[in-house]
Amino acid sequence: MKTLSKILLIAFAMMATVSAQSSSDIQARRQTEKVDLFVREKMKSKNIPGLSLAVVRDGKIILAKGYGMANLELNVPATKKTNYSIASITKTFTALATMMLVETGKISLEDPISKHFSNLPAAWNAVTVRQLLNHTSGISSFTTHEKIPCPVGKDVRDYNQTDVLKEVACLPLDFAPGERWLYGDTGYYLLGMLIEKVSGKTYEQFLRERMFTPLRMSDTRLISYTELIPNRADGYNFQNGSFRHATRFEINEFSNAGLVSTVLDMAKLDAALYTEKLLKRATLNQMWTSAKLNNGEIVASYGLGFGLTPYQGRRRVGHSGGGGLGFATAFTRFVDDKVTVIVLSNADQEGFTISEMANEIAAFYFPQSK
Repeated sequence: MKTLSKILLIAFAMMATVSAQSSSDIQARRQTEKVDLFVREKMKSKNIPGLSLAVVRDGKIILAKGYGMANLELNVPATKKTNYSIASITKTFTALATMMLVETGKISLEDPISKHFSNLPAAWNAVTVRQLLNHTSGISSFTTHEKIPCPVGKDVRDYNQTDVLKEVACLPLDFAPGERWLYGDTGYYLLGMLIEKVSGKTYEQFLRERMFTPLRMSDTRLISYTELIPNRADGYNFQNGSFRHATRFEINEFSNAGLVSTVLDMAKLDAALYTEKLLKRATLNQMWTSAKLNNGEIVASYGLGFGLTPYQGRRRVGHSGGGGLGFATAFTRFVDDKVTVIVLSNADQEGFTISEMANEIAAFYFPQSK
């Protein structure tokens, strides 16, 4: 009789487990169906030809797939393995690399950049590494001017790194260092050059050795339009009712916006940020702390290479990219909920637009969501 009771208890337990698994599977399918519908509606309304998405919970991928087309001319579908320009999410990688040099004592956040460069405009000399990282340097962004303000004397296709800086070198600072916050690209371009000078390696070599290889991010690298990059999506603009190929300026796409990646690789970065594989926890927390101006005012929206704008009262740590060159991207981490959404797309959208899309997808997976 006791044996029969044990058998019945085991059977009931197995049935309960199967029932729980079935319920979980049904909920996951319903969430995916909601996300699919949402994504397709957004792609149609925002004129996005292709998009790849990953949803990650507690460092593990629970959804990864592609929608639409990675290449319209060749009719190539977007998949979870499609490789996109990640645009300004590159800044997060640059910030992580910079903080690796800080941790090893190679540089300090309070170093003026004149300590490491001798040929910069005098007005830039007092700017610190920290101010480059948190966008309070006052250096004008070369990407915000419709026309190049300072003569360079070269076709953009023949630029080197110094030539990119020359585009704004003749301008005064937009404000005194540390006085205001203003998002831009020149500071992060300088940080890439700093990484190269201090490490003795190219920007890509440093990232490969310290991040890509250890995390097995095999599809992440610096953009090249002359070398074969497997599964690379083409970038598009939507103009006058049709898609056109976006402009390409490879030298301008460096440590500010020059990396390409996949949602699968970005999920590996997300998992690593829950650990100390890249940086100490104290360093990461410092990067996720709001910047402070000279007068003590807190810049609530940005830390060191990470955007910090909350959503629905939830702490959000991440970065977006877009507004040009045919791609729009979002890396949105709700660290307290351990829910991350990665959206990579191949048509121009403003960064805040793609971020909102990622935020709304994440909301499907918040604990209270049904």
